[in-house]
Amino acid sequence: AGGVALRWQERMAPRLGLEPIRAAGGDWLAGRSGNSRYQIRRSNRAYGALRLHRADGAEQALAFLEALIRLHEATWRARGKPGAFATPFLRCFHEALIRRAAPRGELDMLRIEADGKDVGYLYNFRMRGHVHAYQSGLDHAGAGPHQKPGLTCHALAIEHALARGDSVYDFLAGADRYKRSLASAELPLIWAEMVPRWSALGVAARLRGLLRRS
Repeated sequence: AGGVALRWQERMAPRLGLEPIRAAGGDWLAGRSGNSRYQIRRSNRAYGALRLHRADGAEQALAFLEALIRLHEATWRARGKPGAFATPFLRCFHEALIRRAAPRGELDMLRIEADGKDVGYLYNFRMRGHVHAYQSGLDHAGAGPHQKPGLTCHALAIEHALARGDSVYDFLAGADRYKRSLASAELPLIWAEMVPRWSALGVAARLRGLLRRS
């Protein structure tokens, strides 16, 4: 992009490489810890008959998004925070994004259900075999004592990606315990806001850098 970084943030992004798993026979759980395997299998058994549905086109994806937002906001309100879809602008942005991405096959809007009841929704992006797990809406309120909707939803999404021939399931930034328990590696994910080098903001950013190094 050129210029100088006005703001810079780096966080590690856990990911699961799918090609080595596929080459070894496709059992992705085999490489996870004993505790992770136990938690996932126990959760899946507790839910019973699980099914994954991928939205067929933009309209169904938008309907899934509305259900995802309801669950997402319920979780974040319980934490005293607004969540990722809290403003009209964000709603409009994601609607436009979904309408563009869905026809190109770059969207995985997934619904996971057990016996007709929602376990959760995943809002993932997919490009050139790389699946990006962007957001989720999970039914924590309706989950039983051994039911872990996040683990179960991502487990089914990983199996879906393996069956489809994808190469990476990327959990994006964050050190959440479930991400690390499912991942096999991690890479840095960087946010950078660049400004022209000789602009007022660019000069200020370079001065701050010099002061930090002095």
